[in-house]
Amino acid sequence: MSDVEQAERPASTRRIATAVTIGTVVEWYDFFLYGTAAALIFPKVFFPAGDPTTASLLSFATFATGFAARPVGGLLFGHLGDRIGRKAVLVATLVIMGAATAGVGLLPSYAAAGIVAPVALVVLRIVQGLGTGGEWGGAALMTKENGARRPGFVGGFLSSAVFAGLILGSLAFTGLSALLTDEQLLGWGWRIPFLVSLALVGIGLWIRRSLPETAEFREVTERGDREQAPIIAALRRPRNVIAIFLMRLGQNTTFNIVSVFVLTYATTTLDLPRASVLTATVIGAVLACVLCPFYGLLGDRIGFRTVMLAALTFQALFAFPFFWLTESRDLALVVVAVTIGIGGGAAAADAIQPAYFTGLFGPQSRFSAVSIGREGGTVVGGGLAPLIAAALLAWQDGTPWAIAGWMVLTSLVGVAGVLLVRPVRDAEPSAVVAR
Repeated sequence: MSDVEQAERPASTRRIATAVTIGTVVEWYDFFLYGTAAALIFPKVFFPAGDPTTASLLSFATFATGFAARPVGGLLFGHLGDRIGRKAVLVATLVIMGAATAGVGLLPSYAAAGIVAPVALVVLRIVQGLGTGGEWGGAALMTKENGARRPGFVGGFLSSAVFAGLILGSLAFTGLSALLTDEQLLGWGWRIPFLVSLALVGIGLWIRRSLPETAEFREVTERGDREQAPIIAALRRPRNVIAIFLMRLGQNTTFNIVSVFVLTYATTTLDLPRASVLTATVIGAVLACVLCPFYGLLGDRIGFRTVMLAALTFQALFAFPFFWLTESRDLALVVVAVTIGIGGGAAAADAIQPAYFTGLFGPQSRFSAVSIGREGGTVVGGGLAPLIAAALLAWQDGTPWAIAGWMVLTSLVGVAGVLLVRPVRDAEPSAVVAR
């Protein structure tokens, strides 16, 4: 590499990482907006009046369909990303997500359209899931495959973008809850954040259209070394795919319980103010957003494996204290619980994933391999977590200790995933070894 190329690479890496991060904020704003609405709005708007527990279960079931669609999106866009390039996939996923989110904002309520309303809601949530299934892998590879000297630190900003999306989605409903009456919020106010997505997607597309293809993918293309069937190539060595699945399941279960399920639990079971619980979620997400690059830098220095093990172990240890604090009904303690729950182990495990997971495979099938493992684990750890938690809460007559046990168990499953990882020098000679 020439001296000029070496001098230009850091600036290029920063520019690409910034552009990808901004687009990712928009994408995850859309996805998390639905999660907040599923906890606070949709049970009353899209499902028949009656038992609030049943309505919450049905709402979380629609929330889960988006996660169920993510592995399908990962398979589809992973294949396209390995065949035609990372940039094209990132543009496509942003358009798909924005269109589906705006569509949710235009849906009629159950009172106006009957069963058609929740069915249409499920369809649009599935479309959201398809788009999200390809987004993370593409964004992670744009930061990974352009020669970043500190991949953990750079990838941490991508994870910060995910939490920034959660912040914006939560703030949208926090602001509306403060400005509108419950009748106005449930009548028309909830639609505003979904329709705002159209403008945000336009900004994201304007930014992403100027992105270059990644350096590593260009090299693969120039060598004529692209896989004809990258999914099959990825599954020929399934060990690291399974490891990613287990790690993601372990991390994402706790994250979705403390960021999504807690909204329903705290407001309906504990009778805490909606605005206060939303504020706690925002504070936790802000802490995570700030800390993710530093967690990533820590991974660069001491190893991603070490950070992942520590993060998942912390999650397991904090599961019961999380509910001890929330059960107190003291708003200050609830804020502490949610803040630590989001910004602690869950954020640390998430922050290193762009560098850690993508470093476990060679560039020819990397998009497919990472997407299969990560999005597969997200189905159970993300989409089913609030649904399982709600069912466990009902089974235990409103006590949360079975949920805490589920968080411990899944965190330990994640630890097993870390121990399963095969060093990439044994799995993919062309890959860069991830510590």
